[in-house]
Amino acid sequence: MTATLPMERVDGRDVIDFDHYSEHFRDHWREMAVEFHADGHPIAWTERHGGSWVVADWAEAQRISKEWETFTSYNDLDGSGNGGKGQVVPQAAYPLLLGESDPPLHTQRRRLEVPFFTPKALRRWRPLVARFLVEALNDVIERGEVELIEEVIVPTTARTTLHILGYPGEWEGPAAVASKAMYLLPGDPGYPAAEQSSMRQGFREMLTERARHPTGDIISALATGTVDDRPLSLDEGESMMNALVFGGFDTTVSATGSSLIWFDQHPDERARACADTALMTNAVDELLRHFPPVSHQARTAVRDTEVLGQPIAAGERMLIWLGGVNYDPRHFPDPMTVDLARPNARDHVSFSAGHHRCLGSPLAKIEIQHMLETIYAALPELSIDHDGIERYPNLGTVAGYMKIPATFRPGAPLELPELD
Repeated sequence: MTATLPMERVDGRDVIDFDHYSEHFRDHWREMAVEFHADGHPIAWTERHGGSWVVADWAEAQRISKEWETFTSYNDLDGSGNGGKGQVVPQAAYPLLLGESDPPLHTQRRRLEVPFFTPKALRRWRPLVARFLVEALNDVIERGEVELIEEVIVPTTARTTLHILGYPGEWEGPAAVASKAMYLLPGDPGYPAAEQSSMRQGFREMLTERARHPTGDIISALATGTVDDRPLSLDEGESMMNALVFGGFDTTVSATGSSLIWFDQHPDERARACADTALMTNAVDELLRHFPPVSHQARTAVRDTEVLGQPIAAGERMLIWLGGVNYDPRHFPDPMTVDLARPNARDHVSFSAGHHRCLGSPLAKIEIQHMLETIYAALPELSIDHDGIERYPNLGTVAGYMKIPATFRPGAPLELPELD
């Protein structure tokens, strides 16, 4: 069998050709992960995108994610800080000032958003998710055919995120721009740089307005919040809004789409999960483990250290391969098998780990489960046209879908859920 992840020993280090933006990675990452774990030493160097250490060990991924004093998230674009290169590979030219900061500053910035994702807040958002989903379903329910991504999943997730944020405009524009930015690298002719720039200017205007007239939403919390006993700056607020808009729903879209496709291929498992709410809850985590929406998280070593016995030099990047970590057989036995009842499915790192674990992950899981259960109840005999599925051209940032067409038995419009 031809290796999908060839490795060679060069100057005392294992070297692999690992390119998460390649078509090969998109189509073979699971086989690559199995090979990477075969010798029980899942760490190797890749020269791609400036060079980094690829790590797929579950325990070490947890440690690297937590030890911010050694492995920084900071994106030192002007060279005045600790030399960190941020949370993504290749290094982003636009700083994401929440994700690309370390404690204690990260903790203070994050606490401004925390109240919107507490259990109490999530109880407020559940009816909102239900309302937006039913409105999307009612637009197609009498037709008998649907494009699940564009007509159901994106409207539900984008509208929910933007409502919680307090974004005053239409949802379609941000959703389209966010999607393109997920699979195109800056510099690509189609990359929406101008649209992003325009939206960021709009974020600044919204923040300025909410500072004068707060309305109880996330934008208002950022506009009036303080860190280090000072007001959150406009640059910080803009960057944090940017992260919420451009990263707040494409991951949920990806996970829901992947789950619908897998359940369509495994109808008996779908019936079992739909008949058991507790099993469906666990299934969401197991499918997130098997279909991680995001390819990686990165850190930079700020001092000489060691990972899995491999010396790491200060300034070298660590690429935490999230899918590879989810396939660590020492933590997830038989990782290639989807086991909806897997006891430790919740241990997946698809939402990252440590103090940078996605704050919105509980909301994302609520959205995914509600969409799965409601879509199957509302669209009987749902059948996906697998030949018509269009995936993102790469998994560099998000394992997304542009189209998932399906047919179903038409029905009558659903009753709209009440909002509190």
